[in-house]
Amino acid sequence: MKKIFLTAVCAFFMAVPTALAQTNDTIQAAIDLDAKYATNMLKPGTKAPEFTLRTYDGRDIKLSQYRGSYVVLDFWASWCPDCRRDIPAMKALYEQFRDYGVQFVGISFDTDREAWAKTYWNRYQMNWTQVSELKKFRKNTFIDKLYKIDWIPSMYLIDPNGKIVMGTVEINKLKAKLESIDLQPKVSKADVLPTFEGGQEAIANYFARNQHHSLQAIRSKVHAEMTVLFNVEMDGSVTGARVVDVKNVQGTSKHFMKLDTAKQKRVLANCVEFYKEQAVRLTNRMVGWKPAMQNDRPIQARVTLPIIFQP
Repeated sequence: MKKIFLTAVCAFFMAVPTALAQTNDTIQAAIDLDAKYATNMLKPGTKAPEFTLRTYDGRDIKLSQYRGSYVVLDFWASWCPDCRRDIPAMKALYEQFRDYGVQFVGISFDTDREAWAKTYWNRYQMNWTQVSELKKFRKNTFIDKLYKIDWIPSMYLIDPNGKIVMGTVEINKLKAKLESIDLQPKVSKADVLPTFEGGQEAIANYFARNQHHSLQAIRSKVHAEMTVLFNVEMDGSVTGARVVDVKNVQGTSKHFMKLDTAKQKRVLANCVEFYKEQAVRLTNRMVGWKPAMQNDRPIQARVTLPIIFQP
């Protein structure tokens, strides 16, 4: 009896931290952090103030050089725990939207030049543009006053005309806003675009002939349409293929229809990942491209290609 009692007590105390964590997460989700920390930020429609800030290697970066593109300004510091917590989510946003022409600029409030560089480059590999005044936040810096930054991390989204779309301290809100915008993959402009020998029919035949399907995709008859962005180099070779859009994913077999909703979602997710790998592999192996031409000279060009997967 004593052993059973002690086991129950141990189980209770082991469960307490989990319960508290769940409670804290629920409370955090219910709090509108913008209502606490973003009340002074510039309002949507305001013209984003011009600034010039310097990179680690001494290059001057101006906001105006990004005119024509959406721009994310990420205010952070290496000494800020909340900022470090958000870095993986910001990296995911960068990977998700960099092929759509969205520009990212990290604005740090670090004062130690080497600590700043070690954090954004060595430790976290934040591969977008990083700038800093290397002065103390809210005492000697000017960019925080210019953009009304009372808290970090803080983020702004600026439209191609240089107007504020939103200011927030919540990265999930920034992600939702970016996903609500009808963005298109950015491709290169050339006098003559790359062409594939045999045209669209040859491209369709290439992917139909060479694509593979997982057993799960075959059994569930999973269909998917993907858009791949890639480079056609000056010699006609293909590099850097990336899937930038997935749509019309559906399973049509009787077996698939009998699955419950949760299982259907898992099947579709697994098949999408398999198809993504196939799309990148097959695109990078394409032979037969003629490079883009500009002023009668071959150039590297970025192009998009639709691919249909159908078992």
